[in-house]
Amino acid sequence: MNISQIKYVLEVARSSSMREASTKLYISQPALSASIADLEEELGILIFERTNKGIVLTEEGREFINYAKKAVAQNVNG
Repeated sequence: MNISQIKYVLEVARSSSMREASTKLYISQPALSASIADLEEELGILIFERTNKGIVLTEEGREFINYAKKAVAQNVNG
């Protein structure tokens, strides 16, 4: 896990869209999706549920968001 992956998750959660998040993050959508999938595999949880109507946080994803916000704040302040 790295700080970029954490920031990617936060942006996808904010926008509820891989496409919109990839535009804001200046990364291709496939690269963003792959990075988040790698993180999910590393953590052994599913952060986002992907549906034909979009992307939503899972319960584990909501817990991860709390951790992610703290990690990014510490990284900025530390």
